[in-house]
Amino acid sequence: MKTRALVTAALLIAVGVVLTLLWEIPPFSPFLTVGWMFGAPWLQFNPADIPTLLGSFALGPVFGGIIAIFRAGITNFAVGSGGYIGFIMDASSSVVLAVVAGAIYHFKRTRVGAVLALLGGTIAMTIVSVAMNFFWAYPAFGLPANLAFATALPFSLIKGVVNAVVVYLLYKPLSVILHGKREGRP
Repeated sequence: MKTRALVTAALLIAVGVVLTLLWEIPPFSPFLTVGWMFGAPWLQFNPADIPTLLGSFALGPVFGGIIAIFRAGITNFAVGSGGYIGFIMDASSSVVLAVVAGAIYHFKRTRVGAVLALLGGTIAMTIVSVAMNFFWAYPAFGLPANLAFATALPFSLIKGVVNAVVVYLLYKPLSVILHGKREGRP
């Protein structure tokens, strides 16, 4: 592994943690619990998947998955919400999003490829999130499993689309920094 890739991954993990912590500050906190729109205030949006996706596009799907796991672990420890179930749900959905999107983008590094990658990652994340909520998380919290279709499904789609749009707009301008290339140098 290259030192630059490890440092970039560590910085993206830190950015994800900071974004999560900043998102908890009152001006942003109303956006945090988007789940209330679906009668599920425990579903919390944060922009931490943005640096994870940027890392997955720049460094590859394996690094994207690693960034997702470490970011989820650190933020779960720092924020302390959701316990081990919250950590597993956050980590698994972020890993699936990053790995699927990064793998698709790895094979088609174009704007169309980026759209397909972000779309594929969002769909995969939504499927995994709904399945895990249906079969495990909701029953573990004593909630009806069928509630996952009315809450986790729209929430995951919205979360994925919001993160995908931001990543699509940011990746090209930031790719010079993420890849460590300077203009005029190979």
